[in-house]
Formats: sequence, structure tokens, C-alpha cells
Amino acid sequence: MPKYKQVKVDYRIFKNGYLFSNGIALNKTAFEIWECCREPVDENIIVKKFFEKYMPQSDEDKKMIIEDIKNCLNLLIEGNLIERIGK
Repeated sequence: MPKYKQVKVDYRIFKNGYLFSNGIALNKTAFEIWECCREPVDENIIVKKFFEKYMPQSDEDKKMIIEDIKNCLNLLIEGNLIERIGK
């Protein structure tokens, strides 16, 4: 399973989110996912953290959280805010 690692980018904090020096803006949840990637981390660790935070009650809720995290990780890669390490 690949791991994800932050790319160091300056950012500013705003009331409703974060604006990075490369022009990418993140809401608080996406920023939290980005923060999870300070050190190389795999997707399962991030999912576990969000399961603990939101305590999904149904399989559908769990699937939604997993899908949202995967989508966010892909957007963070596209925005050059994280990099994928490994396969």
C-alpha cells in the first residue's frame, strides 16, 4: 500500500480554511488530512483516525468516509501538497 507525505508549502489561515502559496485552498477537513501526512502515512491510518473522530454507525457511513479520504488524497496529490511514496 502506498504512503503519502506532505510537500512543504507555505500557507495562511483564514476563517473558513487555508490558502497555500501555490494557490490551493483547503477546508478544515482537507487540511486535517494534509496534516496527517507530515510523516509518511498510509491511507488506513488516516481512515482509522477519521473513524475515531466521526464514529460512523453504518457500513454506508464508513464507505463514504473512505471514499472522501481517497478523493481528498488524490486532490492533494494533484495540487502538489502531498506526494505518493511507494506503490
